[in-house]
Amino acid sequence: MACVVSTGLLAQENPALDSAVAKLTRENDPEKSVQMMNRIIRDHKLDRRTDAEMLDVLYGTVAVNFAMNRDYKQFEKYIAQVQNKFNRTSFLNMAASKMLAEDIDDEYAHKISKKTLSLYESFRKDTNARPKDFPKEDWQRFVNFAQYPYYDTHAQSLFELKKYEEAIRYQKMAFVGEPAEGMPESVERYAKLLELTGKRDEAKQLLLTMARRGRLNRGMTEHLQSIYIAEKGSDESLGAYIDSLQKNVQVTLAEELRPTMLNIPAPGFELKDLEGNTVSLSDYAGKIVVLDLWATWCKPCIASFPAMEMMVKKHPEVAFLFIAVEETGPNPLQKVKNFVEKRKYSFRVLMDEPVSEGSEEYKIISAYQPNGIPAKYIIDGKGILRFKTSGFDTDAELMNELEAMFSILRGM
Repeated sequence: MACVVSTGLLAQENPALDSAVAKLTRENDPEKSVQMMNRIIRDHKLDRRTDAEMLDVLYGTVAVNFAMNRDYKQFEKYIAQVQNKFNRTSFLNMAASKMLAEDIDDEYAHKISKKTLSLYESFRKDTNARPKDFPKEDWQRFVNFAQYPYYDTHAQSLFELKKYEEAIRYQKMAFVGEPAEGMPESVERYAKLLELTGKRDEAKQLLLTMARRGRLNRGMTEHLQSIYIAEKGSDESLGAYIDSLQKNVQVTLAEELRPTMLNIPAPGFELKDLEGNTVSLSDYAGKIVVLDLWATWCKPCIASFPAMEMMVKKHPEVAFLFIAVEETGPNPLQKVKNFVEKRKYSFRVLMDEPVSEGSEEYKIISAYQPNGIPAKYIIDGKGILRFKTSGFDTDAELMNELEAMFSILRGM
């Protein structure tokens, strides 16, 4: 799970349009988003005949914004402007998923997810639905790929409405392979549904499988803890038990990561921290350095911070630099300061800054070119970039991956 930044594939074709769309996706006021959308259409002379896909993105983004603000009449108006039905299913699902995640209106989110599935099923079963210019193999891949998020969101809506028997049926349908291979949030929900429908032992075995694979998130860990207490009366030895299950995870990860190791001089930089002190990458010569690119608006970034806080405390010999990127508004520095102080993080936070006064290009984003955030760059003591990652799934996966990387670099 990652947040998009304005240096993706579109940036190579039209940086100004890409930047404008990125800002639109971060606007929370639906009326302002309509104004931004109209400005984008006007300034870039977008036309339905030649820019249909981009217009679908704009209308879909605005529609989701209205849904998040409970203006369902306007949501219906703008979602209807998304002409490609495949794009429409994506934005319908996005609206339902975001509403469920932020506990906005479970009943309406369920209504949207049901509509999404109905539309998806209509073209999945229709042999004539495949567009003529869409290769048959690509079409089948698309249809199969879409199954997971659409069924998963519908299962989540049913779960929130406490319709557990129906929810577990759709959750099973979401998984393409075995449940343990699913997204952590989906596996967490499935384990809860198993217990809620009288299958506690099956839930326990699934959670233990996730522990052995180093894929437990906090919700799964808490669920396993509750089962452990119910069976043994306490969770006193649970931590040691989970550690024993994961003992081979980091070794296996190191073996997988070693062939992917990079050998690129890390771009140098000078940035200011939140107190106005100048910080250079060269200040940390001789140390392993972890650059964590994040933003206050990026939910996966924020979700990763409890695990990163543990890693910072566990590894004082490693320099962790948290670089705030793509922050907008009248006072980005104060916004970041308030965010960090409110949550009492002990991070060393730096602010990305323009390459020159008035420039729309920023130092870190331009130099490191992340595809999304959170993005992490692991640099060895000689200033060589060795690993880079993006996104966040679970605490356990993040911590195990970093531990494996550190062990590789310490052994060089």
